[in-house]
This record gives sequence, C-alpha cells and structure tokens, in this order.
Amino acid sequence: MPARYSDRSVLFYVGTEIERMGESLDATEETMIDGIRLCGDVRRAGYDYDSIDSVAGACFYLACTRQDEPISLPDIADHARKSRKNIQHLSAKLMSELDIQPTPVEPDTYLDDGIEEFGFTEDQAAECFELLERGKERNRHSGFAPTTVAGAILYAVAQKHGLDIRQRDVADFVNKTPVSIRKSYKSFLELADDVPVDVLPPQTIDEAIATVQTAFSEHPAVYADDARNIASDADVGDNASLAGVAGGAYLSVAQTHGEGLTASDVSPVLGVGSQTIAKYNKRFDYEG
Repeated sequence: MPARYSDRSVLFYVGTEIERMGESLDATEETMIDGIRLCGDVRRAGYDYDSIDSVAGACFYLACTRQDEPISLPDIADHARKSRKNIQHLSAKLMSELDIQPTPVEPDTYLDDGIEEFGFTEDQAAECFELLERGKERNRHSGFAPTTVAGAILYAVAQKHGLDIRQRDVADFVNKTPVSIRKSYKSFLELADDVPVDVLPPQTIDEAIATVQTAFSEHPAVYADDARNIASDADVGDNASLAGVAGGAYLSVAQTHGEGLTASDVSPVLGVGSQTIAKYNKRFDYEG
C-alpha cells in the first residue's frame, strides 16, 4: 500500500465503494456496515494488499456471505473494480491469514466494541451478554439486525445503571437512528434484574396494578380489582402510558372510597410523572 494514502482517505474510499456496490445490488445496510468494518480490520492488521479496490471487493463479498445476502460472487464482480478471480483470491487469503470467518455476524461483536467504547465495567459487560442470552431464549432478537440488538442492549444497561450515555451516542455507534434504539431497548431492559421503576415503569396494566397494590397494601384488595377493570376497558390509544392509565384508575377508585391518596403518592410507585397520573385520573368516572 503506498504510504501517501492516509488511514482516513483509505477508509473513506473503501466505504464509498462498498456503499456503491451495495446500493447497486440492493444489499442491506447491515451488510454494507459489516463490509466497511472488515475493511477497517484489514487496514488495522497492516495487511499487505495489492490495491484498495481489491480489499473493497473482497470485504464486501465476505460481508455478503456473513450476512446471508442472496448476492453471488459474479454479481459482485460485475459491479466491482476488480475481477471475480481477484476478489475470490483475496477473500480466501483474508479468511486464512486474518482468521476472518465467513459466518453470519452475531450481536456479540458489536457488544464487545460498544462495551469498550462506552467504558462499561466488568459487571455491566457481563450483564450485556446475559441480556443477549435471555433475549435469544425469548426470541426478542428476532426481526432485528445485529447492530440494533447490540445497540438496544447497550442502551438498556446504560439506562439501568444511570450512565451518561444518550440514545444518540449509541445510535451513532451502531449506525442506527435513535428511533431504532428507542423502539427496541425496553424489550431487553424488561429482561434485566432489579431495574429501578423510574427507569422502566410497568409495561402492562396488570403489572402496574400489582405494583400499586403492593405499595398500598393497607387498602382493600377490591381497589386493585376495580382499577384493573376500568383501566383495561379504557380507550386511551396505542401510545398511552399503561402505567399512567393504571395509576390514574387506581387513584380514582381510592379517592371515591374516601382515601387521601394523590397523584404525587402514586407517581414514584409507578415511575411516571404525577401529571400523567392526574391526566388519566380525570378520564375515569368511577362510582364504586
């Protein structure tokens, strides 16, 4: 590799080439990202390759294999700047000499990198992999790209432990949007142990009612039963906070029975704001 090329210019070029080939062949975003990561691995290893175009073609071919893309070597050769023979030869050498495996990429790879990037402790790192295993057992990872799964787990653990890591930080790291992380992290956070309620409020009506019933155990059990019924029947829309709905329902029942309960009392129990509890409380016309 000629010395006049900087790391930045090389990675920019191969990234552009892989995106060009990937878009021409309708490859997924994950495949293109994996190809670019492989190019970075080749560069960091100091591998003595004959041309940048060879590396771009070979790494994209390996990425397609690892990601189970229905894209063949002849297809890639038609869009690459090197021959089929050249790409196939270099791919074989990279697999052999750099121990690059042509197997589908798992979230583990991205978790390892993220743990290092965000400075997780050993315990937090272990928790990431525990959540990954629990997620696989419950099929929570199905339908998500490995990068999305890794990002969701990293953010879930960061949230649980109150780390100063934003959704945007994690999304940028795994090359996803913050919306992708926001929509997926709770499904893994639910699997963690001892998550504070202010980090993850109850996610169902039943769970929320059980939580307030435990917190206000001095109240008759019928309060919880009635609150569950009216909360379950409420037409609150798909985006409503179910913990807020349940809290508002319980507050309505308790107040109707003369209890001096307020939204501020229920709020910390469910991990949602008192204004949210009060908003839903006003929607219920419970008469006992």
